[in-house]
Amino acid sequence: MSILIGIVAALVPGLLLLWYFLRRDRFPEPRGLVVRTFLLGFAITIPAGLIGWLLQSPLADAASVHAAALAQAFLGAAIPEEALKLAVLVWYCRRKDDFDEPMDGLVYGATVSLGFATLENVLYVLNGGLGVALLRAVTAVPGHAALGAIMGFYIGLAHFLPHRRRRYLWLAFVVPVLLHGLYNYPAMIASFYNKAGIEPPDGTLAFVGLGLLAMLIIEIGWALVLQGRLARSQKQRLRMASAGADSP
Repeated sequence: MSILIGIVAALVPGLLLLWYFLRRDRFPEPRGLVVRTFLLGFAITIPAGLIGWLLQSPLADAASVHAAALAQAFLGAAIPEEALKLAVLVWYCRRKDDFDEPMDGLVYGATVSLGFATLENVLYVLNGGLGVALLRAVTAVPGHAALGAIMGFYIGLAHFLPHRRRRYLWLAFVVPVLLHGLYNYPAMIASFYNKAGIEPPDGTLAFVGLGLLAMLIIEIGWALVLQGRLARSQKQRLRMASAGADSP
């Protein structure tokens, strides 16, 4: 029973955030495409972990804790995870006829990220229990959703502004990778000291806590600003359509 409760607790945050992003879209997406995108996020979780392990393993035993933490944060997580999410958006979602406005990029970006985060959350909970689910519900899961929304925003711009496509595709990858890696970096430092059974230097725990909180606020704040920008554009379209319908 406790395992079942843990799994439910792991699933709920991602599903609630997915509902939030879908509700914010004034021109709803087809349910089937949303579900398939979410499941593709599920599907890339294990490959991302394997690729990350291969990329960071040469530096896992680096003499410097900071070098090992950076390798784990960027090579072990941020780069492979964001690269596979980007692949889903570029080679699947963006090719669909229903991808017909910039907000779609943000919605599908959040959706694929939440699919990824939900399965990742289940795996963590099976290993760490209900407490892990509760902690990740307010940290890693919303962080993934925000990163996906940011990535999707730039994918949308790349799709509808083809003269700047290369620039926005780069931003769609580089910005989430930097934010993701910088979020993971403090946590990796704490993890390495914990695994080694070494007391961290004074101030390390404060750095870890403040670093995680600061990056999470930046990620979520950035995503909400971009979402608000696209929501205002949608409202303007609706007002123009309404004015056109009312005119003689």
